[in-house]
Amino acid sequence: MSRGLVWAGGTEAAVRDVPALEPRDGWVRVDVAVAGLCGSDLHVLAGEHVRARPGIVLGHEFAGRLAEATTDLPAGTPVFVDPQVRCGRCDACRRGLRTVCAALTAVGIDYPGAASPQTLVPVENVYALPPSLELTRAGLVEPVAVAVRAVRRSGLGPGDRVHVVGAGPIGCLVGLVAQRAGADVTVAEPAPARADAAAALGLRTVDPADRRPEHDVVLDATGTPRVSASVCDWVRPGGTLVVVGAYPPQPPPFDLLRVMFAELTVLGTRIYDHEDIHAAIELLDRDPGRVPDVVTRTVPLADAVAAVADLRAGRAMKILLDPKE
Repeated sequence: MSRGLVWAGGTEAAVRDVPALEPRDGWVRVDVAVAGLCGSDLHVLAGEHVRARPGIVLGHEFAGRLAEATTDLPAGTPVFVDPQVRCGRCDACRRGLRTVCAALTAVGIDYPGAASPQTLVPVENVYALPPSLELTRAGLVEPVAVAVRAVRRSGLGPGDRVHVVGAGPIGCLVGLVAQRAGADVTVAEPAPARADAAAALGLRTVDPADRRPEHDVVLDATGTPRVSASVCDWVRPGGTLVVVGAYPPQPPPFDLLRVMFAELTVLGTRIYDHEDIHAAIELLDRDPGRVPDVVTRTVPLADAVAAVADLRAGRAMKILLDPKE
């Protein structure tokens, strides 16, 4: 029996024995090389995710090697796995809007995740990785794909003034990807440690209280209701606001009058699709720049609970987990 990092119920994370994986038609086993711990995992561990149930093995950001052959790929192939499982039947899926599937589920939330030596994933969600891309670095494909999609959805271009609200891992990645697209990027973050981390990545930080409506594109990576009421203050008339962070289900305050008076465009962005994943893999393989520096450290499975505590306390930006026993 393998061990894994699980949500034990309440707010408890634990490393414990986990049940053997049961074969499923159309799914394949992957030996996990690295799994990222992120904000979504913290939401699960806080009991805030509506679908997650106690006992679930965490981990939806990961890369590894095929433990068995598929029709197209031999065993041992290095792969990234898209953890999102689409139904393929809803109206959105039939229209090609895979990111907004009405019945979207995910490995690490609805199915056992990658914070364990091996996991089971849909064959169609497997992406072969170039041999030149280290698997540790490939552990960032999932969050980089989120950032790639957010920037692509925003429509920003070279020379645009772009502002990112929130300097967590996703906010920093969004800022770095926007920089690579040629934008003039600033970031606002009230937490000193995160603001310092963003600056260390080469992102220009500004005072969160000094909100000026002078940005062509603003990307809100917070998901924090105390931000939503004033986030439009950063956007210049005719500009675009992109909601990147996931807000709680209760509708937060939002300045719709400013949206109307300033003719703002408000967009949502959710997860990623094929083109975003391919772009993220190419970025990490060919020219990652400062992107890998968002990782604070890599830890063994035995230290996973302590890693969760550090993330909760804001003592780390991004922690990767090596789940091999």
